[in-house]
Amino acid sequence: MPRWDKTGPDFPADDRMPLRQRATRGGKIVLALVVLIFGIKLFSMCVVRVDSGECAVLIKKTGKDLPSGEIAAPDESYKGIQEQVLTEGWHLLNPYTWDYVKQQQVDIPNGKLGLKIRLYGKPLRPGQILADADQKGIQKEILKTGRYPLNPYLYETRTDVILRDPVQIAGAHVGIVNLIAGKDPENPNVFVVKKGERGTQPETISAGTQYLNPYEVSVFSMPLESHRFSMQGEEAIEFPSKDGFLIKMEAVVEWAVEPTRAPEVFVKYVDERASQAGPKSDDAVRVCIEEKIILPYARAFSRIEGSKHIAKELIDKKTRDQLQAEVLQGLVETCSTQGILIRSVNVLSAAPPEAITKPINDREMAIRQRETYIQQIEREKKEKELAKEKKLQERLSMSKQMEADVSVQITQATREKEVALIEAQRKLEVAKKELEAAKNQAAAIMSKGKADADVIVYQNTAEASGIKAARTAFGDGDSYVRFLFQQKVAPAIRSVISNTDGPFVDIFRQFTNPQEKK
Repeated sequence: MPRWDKTGPDFPADDRMPLRQRATRGGKIVLALVVLIFGIKLFSMCVVRVDSGECAVLIKKTGKDLPSGEIAAPDESYKGIQEQVLTEGWHLLNPYTWDYVKQQQVDIPNGKLGLKIRLYGKPLRPGQILADADQKGIQKEILKTGRYPLNPYLYETRTDVILRDPVQIAGAHVGIVNLIAGKDPENPNVFVVKKGERGTQPETISAGTQYLNPYEVSVFSMPLESHRFSMQGEEAIEFPSKDGFLIKMEAVVEWAVEPTRAPEVFVKYVDERASQAGPKSDDAVRVCIEEKIILPYARAFSRIEGSKHIAKELIDKKTRDQLQAEVLQGLVETCSTQGILIRSVNVLSAAPPEAITKPINDREMAIRQRETYIQQIEREKKEKELAKEKKLQERLSMSKQMEADVSVQITQATREKEVALIEAQRKLEVAKKELEAAKNQAAAIMSKGKADADVIVYQNTAEASGIKAARTAFGDGDSYVRFLFQQKVAPAIRSVISNTDGPFVDIFRQFTNPQEKK
């Protein structure tokens, strides 16, 4: 029969191990695998992975029961929904003690704000609008653009409920702030309360995008640009003149709201028409202020100041300018106390009845025409004077130009003269030097000629002395001459063929008969 213990020499040492011992070793391996699998399973049960854009609501399984009426656990010692949530990442939880529910985070898009509405806590007090940190209701804190891990069981997360638009204040506007949630004002009978009290605030909001809680404050965009109030046509002002004529005056008033007093102006003079006008609220504000401030004061001062003048004076522009300045001064002083800046008043016309207007206008036209003629005459005189002055200036300019040209010519001639004198002086000096050199050269030539003449004289004297000595030796000159002649001619004569007559023989004959010559 086979041997199951494999103890023979043909088996390795491990194979020769007893069966019980091998069974024990296999059991350990299986136990280790079971422990590893259980550990992995337990670890997977304890690990919570929260993905991006999610949060995990914690629910306690064990602990004290919640108080009656509560939906959230005050702390971790109570079981139930916990206020704290797990944000994105990996977390370890005891699966026996904790459970969780994954939810999407609240996403506030760009250009929006979100309300934070608490669904649990103490109830609000009577008249209270914003909830405190431990109360149920709308919180003062707002949610700006971004993502927020809010517990959907404890806070409202529906975007159609919590999303709101921020306040937009356009350029050349300020925001009038009305505090809705705040303490009662100390003096409820004032138009603008102190800062932090419920009511219209003394400070305004500058232009731009403002993220404000609409349950805490309401904001109205108040225009600050200049406006032109036209009192023309049916809106023209009528008043009696000093002499009893009915005057119809047309004018334009430019005004604006004083920025520092915009809240006061808004509360005093802007009514519900502005809040109901929607996009046309600026026009409604303008109409309210013009109806309640500009028009009444403009009519009052125009009638008061206009009734101080008689009708025909108002036709004159100077009188109208005076009336314009008086109305402007009265409006500026009065409206400044109401927070309105009057920038200008322009009286376009102040027309009395036609019965007195026509003759006055004719007279004024005649006066103006006469003034026009006088101005034309004066202008022509001035033009003549200017032409005369221009001619004189031209002559003076030409005279000055000619003087300048003469001066230039004189200067140029003087310079040329000086240059010519310098050149002549230079040439004179050169001529003198050349003359001196010529004199020296002539003296040298004369000296040389004299020397040469002396040499010739000495030579001639020497020769004459020799001839004289020879002559003395021959007795007289004729003998010496014949000697010389014969000395020169004789060597050349080889023979003479001639007769005893003739000119050639006469030459020799004189040498043979010297006494005959004498």
